[in-house]
Amino acid sequence: MGRPERPLDASGGPIPAFAHDLRLLRRRAGNPSYRELARRALFSPSVLSSAADGRRLPTLAVTLAFVSACGGDLGAWERRWRDIAEQSGVPAAGWTDRPYGGDAPGPPVPTRPAQLPMAPGAFVGRADVIAALSRLIAPPTDARAPILITGLAGVGKSAVALRLAEQAGRHFPDGQLYVDLTTHGPDGDAVPTIVRDFLLALGVPADQISDSPVQRIGLYRSLLAQRKLLVVLDNVQHEAQVRSLLAQSAFSQVVLTSRPRLLGLCGTHRIGLDVFTRAESLDLLGRLVGEARVRAEYAAADAIAETCGDLPLAVDVVGRRIAARPGRTLGYTAGQLTDRRRLLDVLAVGDVTVRDRIGSAYQGLARTARDLLCRLAGDGARSMTVTGVARAMNVSTDSADELLESLVDAGLVRHCAVPGSYDVPVPVGAFAEEVRRDIAAAPVDLASRRARRAAAGLHRVNPWAAPVPTSDII
Repeated sequence: MGRPERPLDASGGPIPAFAHDLRLLRRRAGNPSYRELARRALFSPSVLSSAADGRRLPTLAVTLAFVSACGGDLGAWERRWRDIAEQSGVPAAGWTDRPYGGDAPGPPVPTRPAQLPMAPGAFVGRADVIAALSRLIAPPTDARAPILITGLAGVGKSAVALRLAEQAGRHFPDGQLYVDLTTHGPDGDAVPTIVRDFLLALGVPADQISDSPVQRIGLYRSLLAQRKLLVVLDNVQHEAQVRSLLAQSAFSQVVLTSRPRLLGLCGTHRIGLDVFTRAESLDLLGRLVGEARVRAEYAAADAIAETCGDLPLAVDVVGRRIAARPGRTLGYTAGQLTDRRRLLDVLAVGDVTVRDRIGSAYQGLARTARDLLCRLAGDGARSMTVTGVARAMNVSTDSADELLESLVDAGLVRHCAVPGSYDVPVPVGAFAEEVRRDIAAAPVDLASRRARRAAAGLHRVNPWAAPVPTSDII
């Protein structure tokens, strides 16, 4: 137990009264020790203790850290501090100032993290989306709500988030935090590790990071409330991964990207990305292979964009592939893409493949949703309707609607302008065809799967039955 604080006479002036009320705030917060407060506030115990001794006015930074660690009203305390500082003739203090009139060391200069990965070199279009996002993160009058960018696999969600971060950097001078959640499980078990990494990046000494996940998250949120930070949570798979990482702050902004719409998260601005317009696809292709080549072979360039379904990732990959082979015409590549059996082989460059991106989304589907995709999209269907799926899969319209929405959340199909209709991007259809061919090429495994399904009584949905005519599902 620490030694008791010296008595204070709250009537002895504004500074003793200020210190008296800081002590009262601490008692109302459960009277934590100054060592415990230090872990939350990022100031040493001696600095926090000095803030409440009444001898001198603490810096504004120390005051706000003390108040935040005790759960007080930051705005009210800042106004009170400024009033006392003005009355006392004390200049406004920043994060690096020392306590007034004393020799105690001031707080360390906060680390300014810059964790964002390199943004795409060729960024086209999305002017309306970037404008809408910029309005959301312009200096607000109240708390900033988290922003969620959703859309198809390969539609460019991360690219938009990084472009936004680049343009909005002036609003967040205290730095950027970033994590790619692809390698983390969807259940949120990695949150304590992610928060620890963030705290270390923000300059919190390792020995001041609590072993308690709750206290870690509390400190992280306190820093979001005190600093002007941009936090990008990329490739979120499930609400549980990020729910505790979200916070509303007047200063900091959280941006998420996700194929699922994460409807379980409330208080979030959602921005849905669609595929490129044809003009945007041709613009990107021109930047990658040369505008002169696109103009010279406009019909071939248009055919390439059409076969890619105007999916940004597909257009980008095929454009880089063409740029690496300057001796080949656009017409040659357009001809390669007409063979649907080879389509996904062509949509690959280096370690970036459209097949892998679609495959990761497919692996996250429930079995019935996989059956739907393989059975219908694998037949070459370019669109689906709720009623057509219900009839083809022999399920109710409600079940068909849920199945199609699960494919939307997986980033494999998208809503059409006509209510109840869904578009299947060309690369997704080609992937579904590959899966069907793989199934047909493994008769032994197919027989064992059928036997297992029969034993389990699963007869209603059978993706290996005779194909349903496309006309029945469009």
